[in-house]
Amino acid sequence: MERFSLPSMYELCLMQTRSDRTLRNLVSNKLSKHSLTLMEWLVLGSVSAGPKTGLSMTEIARALNVTLPQVTSLITDLLERKLIKQKVLSTDHRGRQVTITLKGKRVLGKLETMIARDVRQLTSAVPNSRLREYVRTLHVLSERTD
Repeated sequence: MERFSLPSMYELCLMQTRSDRTLRNLVSNKLSKHSLTLMEWLVLGSVSAGPKTGLSMTEIARALNVTLPQVTSLITDLLERKLIKQKVLSTDHRGRQVTITLKGKRVLGKLETMIARDVRQLTSAVPNSRLREYVRTLHVLSERTD
């Protein structure tokens, strides 16, 4: 059995930074053709994956690990483009429930197809077993709260 030698922390962080930049650039290039930012796309995806009744602004902020003012700015832009809609809660007029529109679903679906194709091409030399392990690792790291 092959013994695995862990790279130095510097090398590990450098690899992570480079791979993150590669993926971000790939995604950002596709999104820019639809005049969307990475964060706007993540809002659309989060709202679409949420319950049909929508997500509150606080739930969106928590899902993206950002502040409420940041979510408010993102939501404002997406509302103007009619990719999402917002409903004031009858129980608390300060609260807002955000849902994705049909136009938003179409844009999100089109982007998902294009980005998934490009990521598959980018990772074509990586065996599926390694990709699964990478996804599991990302999941574990993303669940950390410290």
